[in-house]
Amino acid sequence: MKSTREDSGRDKNDRGGRGKNGRKQSGNQGRGGGGGSKGGSRRSKNKGQNNGNRSSNRSNRSSFSSSSSPLVYPQYATLEECLTRYNRGDRNLIRGTIRCLPVRDGPAFCTCDRGSQSKDVVLDGPLERNRALDGDVVFVEIISKPPEEKEKGTAPSDRTPREEPGSETKEQESEDEWWQDDIDQVNLWDPVVPIAHKKLIPKSDSSSPSVAFDKEQKHGRVVFVVHPKEWSSEIKSKQNSHSRDRSAPTKRIVGTLKRLKGGTALLTSSNNRSMQQFRLSNADAEKYKDAPEGSIFAGKYTYGTWQETHKWPACSNLEQFGATGNIEDETAALLIEFGVDHGEFPSHVLEESQTVVASGQYSNGTESGWRPTEDMYEGRRDYRNQRIFTIDPTTAKDLDDALHITDLGNGQIEIGVHIADVSFFVTPDCAIDVEAQRRCTTVYLVDRVIPMLPRPLCEVACSLNENVERLAFSCVWRMNRDGSLVKGQDVWYGRTVIKSCARLDYSTAQNIIENKVAYPGENEIDEELWPVSRRPTGGHTIGQVAADVRLMNEIAQARRRLRFRNGAVALDAVKLTFQLDDDRETPLLCEPYKIRDSNKLVEEYMLLANFLVAQRLITNTGPRACLRNHEPPDYEGLEKAAALAMEAIGFRIDIESSEAVQKSLNRLSQECQDPILLKCITELLKNPMKPATYIAAGTLSQPEWAHFALHIPYYTHFTSPIRRYADVIVHRLLQASIDGEDAVEDFPMEVKEISAICGTCNEKKEGSRKAQERSDAVFLALYLRKFPKKRQLAVVTSIGMKAFTVFLPHLGISAMVYLDEHKHWIEAEAYEDPKFGRRIKLKRTQTHKGERWKELLVKNFLRLRVTCGCSDKPPLNVNLKLEGPWEGDDETR
Repeated sequence: MKSTREDSGRDKNDRGGRGKNGRKQSGNQGRGGGGGSKGGSRRSKNKGQNNGNRSSNRSNRSSFSSSSSPLVYPQYATLEECLTRYNRGDRNLIRGTIRCLPVRDGPAFCTCDRGSQSKDVVLDGPLERNRALDGDVVFVEIISKPPEEKEKGTAPSDRTPREEPGSETKEQESEDEWWQDDIDQVNLWDPVVPIAHKKLIPKSDSSSPSVAFDKEQKHGRVVFVVHPKEWSSEIKSKQNSHSRDRSAPTKRIVGTLKRLKGGTALLTSSNNRSMQQFRLSNADAEKYKDAPEGSIFAGKYTYGTWQETHKWPACSNLEQFGATGNIEDETAALLIEFGVDHGEFPSHVLEESQTVVASGQYSNGTESGWRPTEDMYEGRRDYRNQRIFTIDPTTAKDLDDALHITDLGNGQIEIGVHIADVSFFVTPDCAIDVEAQRRCTTVYLVDRVIPMLPRPLCEVACSLNENVERLAFSCVWRMNRDGSLVKGQDVWYGRTVIKSCARLDYSTAQNIIENKVAYPGENEIDEELWPVSRRPTGGHTIGQVAADVRLMNEIAQARRRLRFRNGAVALDAVKLTFQLDDDRETPLLCEPYKIRDSNKLVEEYMLLANFLVAQRLITNTGPRACLRNHEPPDYEGLEKAAALAMEAIGFRIDIESSEAVQKSLNRLSQECQDPILLKCITELLKNPMKPATYIAAGTLSQPEWAHFALHIPYYTHFTSPIRRYADVIVHRLLQASIDGEDAVEDFPMEVKEISAICGTCNEKKEGSRKAQERSDAVFLALYLRKFPKKRQLAVVTSIGMKAFTVFLPHLGISAMVYLDEHKHWIEAEAYEDPKFGRRIKLKRTQTHKGERWKELLVKNFLRLRVTCGCSDKPPLNVNLKLEGPWEGDDETR
């Protein structure tokens, strides 16, 4: 059977890409391992050149061989001191999140959260990181730059930060206009909130007032690590900021054991090569000295316990709970690693969920279920006789959206989006609400779903199942047949009661769209093409539902064309789909999930409903509005991708704005005759993209509400409250806006509280995404262990010193080729080409499996042959073995 996965058709373009903070990668690729084309090359090169300051630290670093060595790390400042300097605008102190490269004792980067540095601050090594872990929020003191860099120039930035409001250059200001000035925007969205439209993708500009002093990349050292619980705190006393009581925050670490020659045992993360190694206590090292290779362990790191004289942070509460390659153990490990190990629902939450649905439960001997009681209908618009249906993945159980369409006969169409009314059942601060806020999201793995809500709600009372009455929150509007909105209309928002007539899946909807089934003159419906279980009930006919689907698709296609013409950007991340054996553990098939018109149909109406609800919240709840913004990508990263496209095929990608990028991609798809190369260039353009995030409107200026990928001034999430907690907050705010000004004024959350919840939702959503990708990697590795793929096409997309990244078209993923794994038959030499950046010369040193090539020059977009298999040693992952050049390549001799 096919694995259950997150809906692939909804809000797909809202994910904001997976570049700097979330690009989907295989093989544990990090920022530095595979390079980053030219930028990554220069960055590593400078790392080698920076031996001025660093060499003076080597004597100190050599003392790392002992965990009880003399003073090594500098002492921290206090949180009070850091916040005082930060709040008064001290330019020599920044705050931001640290990102470590996956290289032992290698550099790390910190992005200023205020944008006062035009480039990331470099932390050259362990002393400069000063006991900060990858992903920690830190305060960094700017220090003088190594002297040889002053002579030779600076290393390139790892990213360009967001500029502060008001820091735009005159050239950028001249390009600003209002969203309402764009006729296509008006036709598509009819935005009513007057907001300036910053069309150009911001560049790092030394003429900007906020970054004028920062013409070169700075170096720094961490002076304080902000404990997770202190991230939003005000200035505290020295004693409070350094307290190490039982409430000190902790981080769970999952990995395998590594033993050093001196007897020291380390816990090494299985999934994050950028994560620090953790030292076991002598007792734990002795206890697990005979643990089998590949055993999976979980330990706890307590913030504030890493001493100045210890090379490694201490790991406590070590537990051995599984083995590499075992699905249950690997799944438990990834859930812990990414902070989404929700566990079973507590008994009091389950009891409350049963109580909440108890009044609507029924059983008449032959069937049982749930339906609204009479008092639940009060104040709701009745849509039970409307022809409403759902379109979801085949195995979906939590159906939280349904659609209807009505031809009004005057050239206009009525569209209704009906969403499960979760907020009716889940009231603020009830036990279910507290648990849902802790989880924040449903986690979709290859072989299982970990729900945000208890199953009596997410799969029964809230799920918009067919042929049963359900409570919904609806958004109803009018459109024209060309996909545009009817201007000046009063969109209707409100609570409803509905009765879905059919439970379509994407395959059935696609068959209808393609006229494979329910076409005029068809006498008998093919069970394979439209199963009986998915056919309409309640007096609605197959012909009527099929006509609705086709009309929806016609308008959705027209609207989609308008959106991309107006500047929406589609850099879709590839999803893998697996067919599992009956044991639910053995993958029998793996292939990229194909996005079809039926997926896009649903997406278009969900996007529009989310926009309209965002508009309602902004105009009625003001700064409390829970929105989802998407910042523009890093201009420097786009420049690198554009340069590679020019180098490879002489094609110029215009990266000045989202409209320009999309137009370039459209031209490229028409002019490029090589679909593989087109996919690779698109893959590179994902790298600079930033993730979309939840925000409270009052925490950012209005232009910063914009959503880059969708190319709209504001957006939110309204359509999936069963699986996203942010949507529950949006539903509550929407109801308050309907109830009136007093309800908004009395809303139980202030801006600060909503902003804090948005932060938690962002964190859990990112953890969920990483867990999903790791689950993909585990099942893909197991699939390739059983069915290794030889002679597969791999295209080089970035180059590091000891590894390079390739794109695998047959799987739609990127993975790493590690040269150290080939040193028994290949000699490698990396060098810098003055014009094209890093390249690697490969020389075959001995006969290997009949390969005849002698030398090979690895450069971007080179096509290679590889064998895709499973790693021999922990951690379990995809492993690529280089075979040689792809047939017909001329880069060999």
